[in-house]
This record gives sequence, structure tokens and C-alpha cells, in this order.
Amino acid sequence: MPFNVRETLINVIFILLTILIALGIYYLINIGNTKVSLKNRLRLDQSYIKRVTIYILIILAVLYIFTKFPIIGSTIITIIIALVVAYLINPLVKNLEKKGLKRSYAILLVYFLVILLFAIIIILIMPKLSEQLKRLLYSLPSFFEDLFNSAYKFLKENFSENETVQNLITEAKATFTNSISSFQGKLIEGISNVGERVSGIASGLVRIVLIPIFSFYFLMDKEKYIAGFKRTIPEKHRKNIISLLKDIDKVNSQFVRGRLLMALAVGVLTAIFLFIMRIEYALVVGIITCIADIIPYVGPALGFIPAVLIAFFDSPIKALFVAVVFLLIQWVENNILAPKILGTTIGLNPMLILLCLLIGAGMFGVPGMIFSVPVVATVKVVINHYKNDVKNFFVKDENEEDNI
Repeated sequence: MPFNVRETLINVIFILLTILIALGIYYLINIGNTKVSLKNRLRLDQSYIKRVTIYILIILAVLYIFTKFPIIGSTIITIIIALVVAYLINPLVKNLEKKGLKRSYAILLVYFLVILLFAIIIILIMPKLSEQLKRLLYSLPSFFEDLFNSAYKFLKENFSENETVQNLITEAKATFTNSISSFQGKLIEGISNVGERVSGIASGLVRIVLIPIFSFYFLMDKEKYIAGFKRTIPEKHRKNIISLLKDIDKVNSQFVRGRLLMALAVGVLTAIFLFIMRIEYALVVGIITCIADIIPYVGPALGFIPAVLIAFFDSPIKALFVAVVFLLIQWVENNILAPKILGTTIGLNPMLILLCLLIGAGMFGVPGMIFSVPVVATVKVVINHYKNDVKNFFVKDENEEDNI
């Protein structure tokens, strides 16, 4: 890898500026302390400052390594995914162990069931899904054109005498038609080019093979890895950090596993009901609903809108029935499935959850919406766990003046 002088210089300047800003804040606080009484001074614990500085430097170093050496980042991501998979299927393994199966056999049985499920999906569902998806992509322009024509007809009938409005409608229709054609072309081109991306597919296959292998060893030697991790924690902080990790697991485990189970149930129910009602693309809508339902609050609407629109172009009566079915499924999810599967809530205000979803979507798209709530819930647990330490970091020492 060639040495880039300009890039290195920019990185050095960035680090120096960060250090300079931190030092500036530190000295401004010290200068401010000289202007107030001892009772009102902010006490800065230097050990905390050193620790925070070390953590910041470690984070910067990790980000630099990820940027400069993508293979390292890819490997770490594979290991993280394997850990998540092991975390998700660990309860199943534990339940099988309680029934008398050896841990290795329990893991292999869970793997077998997962592989069987994927085989059924690939053999029975994928061909139908592929066919429906292709038909949907080709039908999208006509769907949206019918919708636009209905709106166009309404506006033309009600604003026929307004020339400005008529010109705007005509321009909007031309722009809309071009946009839909372009969108369809890009989608079809993207699907057609998938087979040509050999290196990406090869990399994905390697990851698919490695993830279950790593997960198997994480599950098999779980106790050994946990014991090794505990030994790396300084003894004076060990109890505190283990307690924190247990709290994080308690908050997130039910939420993550529960949402996945509920999303699967809602997706299957949606696909079955739409199939019974003979709605086209029932499988596609069911899968969209399943993925969308993982996202709290916003998810159900993301599945509801395409289903009702598709049904509407077939028949307005069918669209009404689909809307009723969706409302019924959501009622079942919120009043029957959620209390049994999720149990206690994640402990976040609904407004905060919506804000998290908005920020997550803006930064990372759909994955950001899915993972934003667990991440913020984890941050909340950490803050609650260390809130006393945070208060003591900038604490008013009321006894200091009395001791002089």
C-alpha cells in the first residue's frame, strides 16, 4: 500500500486538533475554577481524564485500521455476526441441554433445523418469490401510472379552468413517467448484474461458511470464552462490569429475540391471508411485512401501504379487506403476541424510539432503523449503571471549603 503524505498529514492534523481542543476545555475549566469559591469549583479527577483519553485513542486507532485495512474490518464483522448468531440460538441450545442432550448434539440439532428451514425456503419459496418479484418490478410503472392518472383526472376535472395548475399537472406527469421508467430500468439492471459480481458472491459465500463454524465454537466453548473474558477485566472492576453486561443482556435479549419471532409470525400470517384472498404478490408483501415489522412503530405501516396499494389496483373492496386483515394482525401482535414474547418493555419513551429510528434511518438506512433501538437501550443501561460515576466526574465538592 503506497504511503500517502497528504492523507497522513490530514490525519495527524486532525489528531492534534482533537488533543488541542481537549486541552483547551481542560484549561478553561481550571481558569474558571480560580474565579469562583472553592465550594462552587468543578473537581476534575485526573484518573478519569486519562482513562477517557486512552479510550478515545483506542477508538481512533480502531477506526483508522478499519479504514486502511478493509480485510481486517471484514473479518471482524464476520466474527461479530457469528457472535450474534450464537447469542440468538443459545436459548434453544440451553433448552435442549435441559432435556438431556449433550451440548455438541444440541448445537448440531439446532443447526440441522436451521439448515432444513433454509432448504425449504430455497426449494419451495424462492422460485415463487423470484417470479412474483420479477412480475412486480415489471408492473410497477403501470401501477403508479394508474394511481397518477386517477389523481390527474381528479385535478383536471376540478381545476380545468386554471391554466397554471394544468401546466404544472402536465409537467408533473411527464416527470413522473420518466422517473418510474428510470427506476424500473435501474432495478432490472441491478438484478441482472448480480450474477456478474463474482468476487462479491465469492466473498459472501466464504462468510456464509465461516459464520456457522465460528458460531459453533463460540457455543461449544462458551464457558471457556466467558471465563477468559472475565480474567481480562481488572479485579476491582470485574463485579461491576459483569453486572453491567447482565443488565444489557436482560434488556436486549427479550427485545431482539422477541421482535424477530413476532416479525416472522406477522410475515407468515400476512402472506397466508393475502394468498387466501388471492392478492397478487402475497409472498413478496409477506416478506416485506416480516422485515419491516422488526422496526418498532414504523414497521407495520411499511408493510401495510404496499399491500393495500396492490389490492386497490385489483379491487377497492379487496383493498378494504386487506386493511381490515392488517388491523386484525396488528391487534393480535400488540395484544397477544407482544405481552407473551416481549414480556417487559425495553424501557424507552416512544418519542425517543421514533427519534432513534429517524436518526438511524438517516445515517445507515434500514439497518440503522433495525439496530438503533437496541443500541440506544444499551447506552441507557450504561448511563444508568455509571450515573453516579458521571456525577462524581464534575461534582461540587461541598466539604472542600470546610476542610481548609
